[in-house]
Parts: sequence; structure tokens; C-alpha cells
Amino acid sequence: MKLLALALLAPAAASGPPDGTDAVALSRWMAAKLTWGTLSTTSTRSNGSQVGDAFGNPYSFADVGGVPYIYASNLDASAIDLFTAPDASPIQGGKRERHSPATLPNTGLATNATDAACVVGASTFGDPENPPCARLVLTGAWSKPAAGSDEYEKAHAALEARHPYFKELPSDHDFYVAKMTVTGVWLIGAYGGASVVEPEEYFAAPEPERAAQVAAAAPAPLTSRPWFWNHVAVARWMAETLDWGVLSTTSTRTEGTAVGDAFGNPYSFAEVGGVPYFYGSTLDASMTDAFTGAGASPRASLSLSEAELSGDDELSSCRIGAILGDPENPPCARLVLSGALVNVSGTPEGAAAWAALVAKHPSFADYPASHDFFVSKLDVDALFFIDMFGGADYLDPAAYLANSTTA
Repeated sequence: MKLLALALLAPAAASGPPDGTDAVALSRWMAAKLTWGTLSTTSTRSNGSQVGDAFGNPYSFADVGGVPYIYASNLDASAIDLFTAPDASPIQGGKRERHSPATLPNTGLATNATDAACVVGASTFGDPENPPCARLVLTGAWSKPAAGSDEYEKAHAALEARHPYFKELPSDHDFYVAKMTVTGVWLIGAYGGASVVEPEEYFAAPEPERAAQVAAAAPAPLTSRPWFWNHVAVARWMAETLDWGVLSTTSTRTEGTAVGDAFGNPYSFAEVGGVPYFYGSTLDASMTDAFTGAGASPRASLSLSEAELSGDDELSSCRIGAILGDPENPPCARLVLSGALVNVSGTPEGAAAWAALVAKHPSFADYPASHDFFVSKLDVDALFFIDMFGGADYLDPAAYLANSTTA
């Protein structure tokens, strides 16, 4: 699974994060402190996606000794990709046929909602895309511990301790514990580019101090949010309201991942008419996968979750500690937009997109010209959406683009 979020989700910590230059300690701290992220798989489905796309899906998780565990159902899209589809990629003989990354998005400083590194406007460079707002991608193979085994019981206990909502999940939905065997650790926690941590170093790091989960009063829902039954309007509201998500591409790289992996990377964005635009560098992993790497493919997905909202805007359905509140709770809406990335720099469309990007992310105006930043868009052709019990809805792209919550 992959994880993203700002300070809204993590419990209060007794101590702050390690320095961003200590990649090993910061990676373990993030896995121990964060509560959700985005699980990027290679899609086996043609509903709301295309077969072969990198598909990012927000997921709650818990770690035990640094190992990420999720509580999944075979009804879920990601579980279908991993375990049940005819061309799924399960573990066989203890070896990995194909692996999927679990991304801990830019929630590196998730215990401090006011941290200037992550919050837009809190400092000159404050933004979810700012390198000191740490992002972590764990890559590996997924498997199911044997039910009733010591590992299963410990993981299940850790999941329920971090996500009390899981105790209320229906028994007829075939939930089970799954784990990632970590084979790659990729981290950005400071300026200077990504760090690749060897899994042996990651697991040998001291166990971070863990704080007890704190229940808290749930804030009132946003008055501007459309009613849940208007799926297209809620989807457009999310694209217009949120300012970051996880961009999942198919890896062309071997640093902290493997060629062909689905690779989820936290990314800031702005939308114009429902179309997501990005300001990325040719030095960035995701842009390499989409445009310049050997065998690059522009196919990508952008996953959004209402669990990204924090402070007064945080929704009770997403908040751990509220009744049934959890990032994996269906009324905590998730939206996955799939399509092809297109470079629009130097065009009138690119100029309009740049104005929207710098309005939403003022720090972009100060990014160094030497890093070859450019504007790109996701040309949306499929949408996967959950905002209520009853399963996913696959929205019509034309209806989505024609709608606007701000019109």
C-alpha cells in the first residue's frame, strides 16, 4: 500500500521526526508514525482504469518492525490486482514474479500540521512537493500470512490498534491481512535528490518510539462539499479542493524500485476544468518514467483522498478517533484519475495551467531554472471513485469534465 497525507492523520508523537538527511531513521519513523498512504499496483482491470496502468489506491496500514501490513478485501480493486485476477502477480515459491510498491506520501512530517516544510504558504518553499516535506516509497512483493499464525495475530492486533474502525468491518466481505516483503526503499527528505536505503539498513534501524492513538472530537463537515450521492460533483470538488495526491507511474528505474513496478510518488497539482496539471522536473523519478527513461510510458494515475484534508477542514469520516472514522472508511472519499501524461509547456494551455499552479503553490515561482521544470497534464480517460458503502463507481470522463462545483 502507499501512504500519503499531512498532519491530519498521524497521532501526536512524543518526539519529532529525524533529520531529513538521516534517510534510514526517517524512513523507519515514517512507517511507524503514518497511518495511510497509496497502494500502487499494476491494473488487471478495465473499469475505471486500463489493464497495465499503474493504479494508485489510498489504503490504511500499520507496520510491525518496519514491515507494512494492510487489511484488504478481495472485493477491492488493489486486492484483485495483487491476488485474484487471472493475471494477478501472487508470490510463488517465495519468489517475486512482479511486485507493487507501497508509498508513504508526503506525510513525512505528519505529526505537525503547521510544519512549514509541508504547508502551502507557511514558508517561502512550504508545499507538499517541497523536498524537506518527506516522501517515502517502499517497493516489494505482497503475500498473505497464514491465518492464525503468530505473524498474522501480531499484524492484526497492530492494524486494529492503529485503526479501531477495522473491528467494525463486516465478516462477509472476506477481509484478510496482507504484508509487503520490502525489496526497495526510496526517500526524499531533504534537498539534493532521492536517497536509496538498503532494506537491511531499514530493518536494522532502531524501533521508533510509538505514541498511543488519541481519540479526538470530529470537526464539522465542509459546507462546500456536494452531497455524497452526486458522485461527479464530489469528484470535481476533490480535484478543485485538494492540492496534492500520489502520481503512480510504471518504473523505468532500478534505484529503490525495479523496472516495471508500479511506483507511487506524492505530487502537488492544480486543476483547470477538472484536468490535473503538474510542475515536474526531468530530474524527478515520475517524469523520468513518463517521458525520458528507457521504455518510458506516459500512462499514469493520480490518486486523491479526503484524508488529505486537515485542521478545520478535516472530515469526521476520515478521522481516526471519530465514530467509524478512518482513511479506509468508504465515506472518506477516494478518487483515482487515470490517463496519459502530456507535456504542455510552451502552449497557451500550458500558460493557463502555470497560472493555476503558481496560484495554488506559490513556491513554484521560485524553483531553480537549472532543474528543467515543465508543466504537464494528465489527459484523463478513466475515473475510479468511492465515497460511500456499496463499492466503487466508474465515472464517465466526459460527465466529470463537464461538471464544476464552482460554476
